[in-house]
Amino acid sequence: MQTDQQSLDAKLIDVAKRAGCSPATVSRVLNNNPSVGVAARERVLKAAADLGYVPNGSARALRSTRSRLVGAVIPTLDHAIYATMVNSLQARLAEKDVSIIISTSFYDIDMEWEQVRLLVERGIESIILVGSIHRPETIALLEQRKIAYVFTYTSASTDVGAAVGFDNEKAGRMAARYLLDLGHTKLAMIAGITENNDRAATRRDGFVAELEKHGIPKSEIAVLESAYKIEAGRNAMKRLMERPDRPTAVFCGSDIIAAGVIKYCHENQIGVPNDISILGFDNLEIAELTTPDLTTVEVPAREMGTLAGDYLLATNAQRQHMRQRELPLRLIVRASTAPTAR
Repeated sequence: MQTDQQSLDAKLIDVAKRAGCSPATVSRVLNNNPSVGVAARERVLKAAADLGYVPNGSARALRSTRSRLVGAVIPTLDHAIYATMVNSLQARLAEKDVSIIISTSFYDIDMEWEQVRLLVERGIESIILVGSIHRPETIALLEQRKIAYVFTYTSASTDVGAAVGFDNEKAGRMAARYLLDLGHTKLAMIAGITENNDRAATRRDGFVAELEKHGIPKSEIAVLESAYKIEAGRNAMKRLMERPDRPTAVFCGSDIIAAGVIKYCHENQIGVPNDISILGFDNLEIAELTTPDLTTVEVPAREMGTLAGDYLLATNAQRQHMRQRELPLRLIVRASTAPTAR
């Protein structure tokens, strides 16, 4: 019977043949040895990608040995919303002596692919990802290696993977209905960057669709995009307020963006909420530190982490009934929103 190491070596030889180099060169490239030239390195990486080859850390041990490692690739640790989810995930896994390796992708699906590839090489048994948009190679690798994966911050699962999160379109609709109920008809949204970000895109789409449903033409809804940074939110608000028809309410794709929006309003003597209502998203700690404190949509980050951990700790049979979990959102009303002046 062929051993795991023999199988591993055979696949490495296949990569070498395809790249037109020696197995030793392939090994050096995959171990980030700087002695290999750029052209040879690119040939090896392309051949490895074409063949779906990733050195598997778990294959170097006995088949019966489990790594008890879970990977997590999240966009950033700069914002508490992801840290909260990871903290609860880690706490749940620790109850069963399972460890976690955390990587960040900086909202870049190409970088996410590289991080996933490295985690697979480390021998992870399962992985947590954020959102439902990923490179096809990422999902193909996980399915090829039979590595369980869970999408978070979305409730849209795949035929193989699982999803533990919330419906982002519903979140956008919730925000729109709340502002409409306050009497606002001149509305705008400063969304996060939507490229390769299904969460930001579907929140935007839900917000716009709900306003259209209530008779507000799409052409009258100003939608801008901003990075999740305070200064970026401030600059987006500046662009928005330079338009001839100013809104009376703005929905922001994150509390971080909303903090920048409020900062701009203070700097330009725009009263919040008397002149304009500001609505955030996430319910981060900063929402209670702005002046006025921020009305926002609360994301169930802690519950997501715990339930994602439950899925990964479950048996294959149990997972069949746990593959999709939509968690409720909650509107937290504070002082940054008010009925429009009539």
